[in-house]
Amino acid sequence: MPSQGPGGFQGHGLEAMRRLFSFRPRKLAAKFMLGIAVILVSAVGLISILFYEELKGLYIQEAYQKSDIVLGHVEATMEYVRDELRPQMYHVLRRDEFVREAMSTSFVNKGIMDRFARMFPDYIYRRVALNPMNPGNRADRFEAALINRFSSGNGGVYKWKGLIDKNGSRYFAYFKAVKMENQCLPCHGDPALSSKSLLSRYGDRNGHYWKVGDVVGLESIAIPVDKTFGRLREVAFSIFLIGVAGMAFLFLALNYFYYVVSVRPLKKASSFFKSVVGGEKGLEMEFDVKGDDEIAELAESFNSMMGHLKKSQEELNSSELKYRHIFEASKDAIIITDCSGTVLEINNSGLELLGADDKREVINRMSLHDFMSVKTADRFLVRMEREGFVKDLETVFRKAGGGEASVLLAATMRKEPANQICGYECIAKDITERKKMEEQMRQADKMASIGQLAAGVAHEINNPLSIVLGYTGLMMKDASGQAREDLSMVEENARLCKKIVQDLLDFSRQTKTRYEKADVNSTIESITSVVEARFGGTDVKLARDYGDRLPPVTMDTGKIKQVWMNILMNACQAAGPGGSVRISTWLDRESGRVVAAFSDNGCGMPKEIQGRIFDPFFTTKEPGQGTGLGLAVSYGIIKEHGGEITFESEEGKGTTFKVGLPQGEEHA
Repeated sequence: MPSQGPGGFQGHGLEAMRRLFSFRPRKLAAKFMLGIAVILVSAVGLISILFYEELKGLYIQEAYQKSDIVLGHVEATMEYVRDELRPQMYHVLRRDEFVREAMSTSFVNKGIMDRFARMFPDYIYRRVALNPMNPGNRADRFEAALINRFSSGNGGVYKWKGLIDKNGSRYFAYFKAVKMENQCLPCHGDPALSSKSLLSRYGDRNGHYWKVGDVVGLESIAIPVDKTFGRLREVAFSIFLIGVAGMAFLFLALNYFYYVVSVRPLKKASSFFKSVVGGEKGLEMEFDVKGDDEIAELAESFNSMMGHLKKSQEELNSSELKYRHIFEASKDAIIITDCSGTVLEINNSGLELLGADDKREVINRMSLHDFMSVKTADRFLVRMEREGFVKDLETVFRKAGGGEASVLLAATMRKEPANQICGYECIAKDITERKKMEEQMRQADKMASIGQLAAGVAHEINNPLSIVLGYTGLMMKDASGQAREDLSMVEENARLCKKIVQDLLDFSRQTKTRYEKADVNSTIESITSVVEARFGGTDVKLARDYGDRLPPVTMDTGKIKQVWMNILMNACQAAGPGGSVRISTWLDRESGRVVAAFSDNGCGMPKEIQGRIFDPFFTTKEPGQGTGLGLAVSYGIIKEHGGEITFESEEGKGTTFKVGLPQGEEHA
């Protein structure tokens, strides 16, 4: 069968190229050199293949010429037998005799080619027909197909040449059609005209009834090409190896040249760039540029870029430092959150406001719902989404360690370039102290008004009471019995009214204050012993925890003792039977004040009344057990001394009152 396509050498080349391209280098130099190697190897392989194909074509052309010569010799021999030898034999022999060894062109030609085959055993010569006289000359399938093609005209072409596979080997074959001619009709035409000796040998069934011009068979010569093609492949492969060796040397030379010209300068530049990016070198450094090639231009561009980056970095650092200082130094809390309220950034004032020690406790761990009530946080988020900002929102923040802080909150919305909400920027101002001051101012105004009223009432009542007490005393000198008892009752109630009047005067500060240096522990102890004697039968335990070496305090001893008495009496009454009261004193070095604390484990006070306990005439005691002026008077006395009185109370757990007195003369 005809066989076309590349030889084994081409298959090996494609496999090598496929393996080569399966490697994927990462570095630019490796990619470049691999590309050069692929190009060089491909070029050598292509040249070798082209050389092989060229030699192969030349050999096939030479084989065609040889086969043409052989077939030409065969044709000449047959013409000699047909035109010269056969007519002479007809003159010599009788009419019905036929000597095939001298008169049959096919037989003579076969004899000659048999001898030729013994001389050249690899060559194959065949002269065949579809219906030959000699069955040994019958055409095979491929030859029969060619005979039929030639018989159909085949465009006027009666030759075919090409490569075929035969008996497991490859041959160059040259096929030529055999046409019936006039000189052949005596033997292959009408059997009646053929000699008897020919008919007796071959019969009249095969090889007869042909006409002039019919394609009755073909003759061919097949020249073996396997050995020659093998040698050609060896030559081509040798050329390939020599070429690869030469290309390898060229590749190494190019590699070295490329390394010197490109790779080494690029590596130097890359190392410098990495040191700048890694922080080992600053942006003020410049890469040493030599030459004026593309790498030098790249280095100059990088130096220029570093100059711009250095300038931009300085501007950015300056801006960052300025705004970071504003952010961190702000006395107001600055809190940045995402859309869900999770804290993304917070300044030191914010940490202090929330009672946290480290930003890591807050950032990405806390949200608005952690330090605001759920209702307030939801209302804040809804308002931010609707209006885009919040201004002067008063609310309360819960501290991490307990406690609350009143804040004034302002916030704006942060948006992405696509105008999508991405978070909120909040500023919270701690107004806890301001609200306390406002409350104190309201309390002071209220108490001043009540004090003025109390002072006027006290003066109006004080004079008649003095007269009543004076006349009652005179009358009691001469009275006896029931009359004396009645007068004693009048005197007792009058003195009670006198005490109330005195409390009113104390509340309105109408009595003169006399300051002197005194020891806080001593003044408390003088009152504690009295109260302890009064409440000893109720099993109220008084515990003392006095601070050592407390500095003396400038005070009106009588008024301060009155404060201790009021607070301690209230504590013992709140503690009740079986309760306890603890008295502690210490020096608060931060404020410089001496502090006295009175803690009971009584019932405590509800939150709703805690804002009124310093109001005059406000009391939680049963009617007749208190006037409601004790804490109000105490508040006024402490403020008069420049001190502070505060309390903490939790319902069901007890109450603690703290009184802080300055060491110096800070009183009004």
